[in-house]
Amino acid sequence: MINARAGSMRFLVGVALVLAISACTGPHSRSRSPVATEPSLVVAPAPIERIEPLPAQVQPGPLQPSPVWQRLRTRFALGGCGYSDAVLREARRYTRSSQHFSASWQAAMPSLLLVLQEIERHDLPGEFALLPYVESNYRSLPARGKGPAGIWQLMGRTAVDHGLKVGRDHDQRLDLLASTEVALALIERYDREFSDWRLASMAFNAGEYRLKRALGGASTTVLDAQRLAQLNLSSTTHQHLIRLLALSCIVAEPERFGVDLPQPGAEDLLVQVTPAAAIDLRLAASLAGVNVEEMLRFNMAWSGQSSPHGPASRLLLPAAAAARLQLALADFPVSLLGAWHARRIDIAGTPAEFAARLGITAKVLAQANHLDVDAPLASGRLLLLPGADPDAVAAGDPQVHAIKPGDTLSAIARRYQVRLAELMRWNGMTAHSVLRPGRNLRIRAPTH
Repeated sequence: MINARAGSMRFLVGVALVLAISACTGPHSRSRSPVATEPSLVVAPAPIERIEPLPAQVQPGPLQPSPVWQRLRTRFALGGCGYSDAVLREARRYTRSSQHFSASWQAAMPSLLLVLQEIERHDLPGEFALLPYVESNYRSLPARGKGPAGIWQLMGRTAVDHGLKVGRDHDQRLDLLASTEVALALIERYDREFSDWRLASMAFNAGEYRLKRALGGASTTVLDAQRLAQLNLSSTTHQHLIRLLALSCIVAEPERFGVDLPQPGAEDLLVQVTPAAAIDLRLAASLAGVNVEEMLRFNMAWSGQSSPHGPASRLLLPAAAAARLQLALADFPVSLLGAWHARRIDIAGTPAEFAARLGITAKVLAQANHLDVDAPLASGRLLLLPGADPDAVAAGDPQVHAIKPGDTLSAIARRYQVRLAELMRWNGMTAHSVLRPGRNLRIRAPTH
């Protein structure tokens, strides 16, 4: 077996090499011009797939990605600030709070880098890397009822028609990689159909058939900004294009709007890890040294829209966390990856004592809980244990919890491994709401 620590070093060196090589590449021109304007089992290390990080110059010290905004500007093709007065008005609205604008892009940076990489791979105009900001502020939003979901706000039927899985416990519209592939494929198709990047953007919002009806067979080669604005489409669709162009205007001339665009750091580079078997998200988070919230941030597709239900077959993580997870997976039993649950222990002990009762090694239990093998464990401590939660199994994975005297919202949230904020939202409650014994609380996201 390859030495795990050496494997991890090679992984990090691999990232640096990809960074160095990528720095020498730039956008390619398209053929058609765009619009001007298991314990006893011995296993091999789990394989890892890498997403090529943002190109960078490799220098001594931490890896520093290259300027993301300049990469975007070199690909702009839709007109930007000079398109219309409406674009400038919208740009000023976006930047009324320059600090808020910059902070929102700082939060979006890991996803932006991934999307930009795919934009460059597909050789699309840079403006389309800004489209998820128009759609969702680059937040991976779960669907409400039959509504859209993900950073691209894809509708369920559209996603399914393009091969994505859309279900209660696995919605690939929340998968950054999978949804981006579908969104960019749609944009490319719309461009082939309408021969105009502006119309491709509008079709993404309105749908191609609605746009065709609005065009009425007219040639798309003579649509200037004024004529395009007169198309019989909803104001939402027209505003969709204006907002995209306004964002490109700000990125092109940030000083004009008093904006400091944030620069990416090495912690923004996302790496894909594919374990040898599907892995419980709570276990993955512990092995990677991150909390569940951080794990869910980039892996919402596996979350059941609320909590880390079910195992994931691939994960996106910041490079450092991905390296820690890969190192841990190198000697973790494959048969024990799939299902874990959190439980408060009622007696004190050590990982070795609890592991003996569970039939696993102390090393595995300690790894799963980020503990030393001989660490003393006090009664009442929350431990991650292998297997499905027996309470949930006995109750058939309940959808509701009957309130009992002494219950608190935070205790209920911890028991069912859901987020307190979402528990309150699903039940229309606040931190000051009174829990009345006998009332049922919803403990899963509503399916409408």
